[in-house]
Amino acid sequence: MKMNLFKTQVAKIIFLFISFILTTFILGGFILNGLLRIPSQIANVVVVIAILLITWLAYKKEEKNLSELGLNLKLRNIGFGVLGLLIGGIFVIPLIYTIAFIKGYPVVFNQNFNGSYVLSGLWLLFPTVMLEELAFRGICFKKTVEISSVTAANIIFATLFILSHWINLGAFGNPVLMTILLITGLGHVLFATAFLKSKTLYFPIGIHLGNNWVSLFVFSNIDINDPGTGQVKASLINVISDERNPQFNGQFILTTIVTAIFFVLFILAIRKWTATKQTNINTRP
Repeated sequence: MKMNLFKTQVAKIIFLFISFILTTFILGGFILNGLLRIPSQIANVVVVIAILLITWLAYKKEEKNLSELGLNLKLRNIGFGVLGLLIGGIFVIPLIYTIAFIKGYPVVFNQNFNGSYVLSGLWLLFPTVMLEELAFRGICFKKTVEISSVTAANIIFATLFILSHWINLGAFGNPVLMTILLITGLGHVLFATAFLKSKTLYFPIGIHLGNNWVSLFVFSNIDINDPGTGQVKASLINVISDERNPQFNGQFILTTIVTAIFFVLFILAIRKWTATKQTNINTRP
């Protein structure tokens, strides 16, 4: 009986995850982007709505709702989203400066930065971040935790998260890029920990969005070897680099290890903070 229930749950998880993939590629890529020529940003928003609908229908069959993922608009949940945005952005700043220091790259304020450009990054990144959180930390991940363990679920979905980045960025055959993207596995553990500890998906959405926004729009990389490609962005701060294609050397290994350490420390900080917070709540008279 238990084995049959387990197999049923596994089949449901696989069915839901495949439905998310098909929705993304068929609805978002083939129909909206390809046939209808709808801009990617709008197409991604439609895909997010579709995946939210699939998730809601799956929970409705179990007489549950999106509150299982903490997606109801409670003040507490929204507060976690805002907090995540702040700490996700703050976390990446010392990491960028540390990597720049190791590589000897100057980090300079951009006097020609454009505030509208910087802020627009939040909107441009949000649909993709939301899509990834729903797919990799949403109902499929939560149900996997329920039928197995947090460790097993993290191994499965961290692997899937890494593979998705390898595929999206065409990393196969490029060992340097593949190694860099292994860090996304730790990214999954970070976002999953934030979700499980806060019990709301808004927290990892905020952390993920803050991380990507600061690293891609508040900061930007400028390659001094290729100044004529229009790569100079209106970001607030520029990292002046002279390495267009990273090489697999000692410096690369060191920066990869440092990045991994930063992520591990962030994960431990969230685990410690939430555990302390829960202890304080339980000890209140």
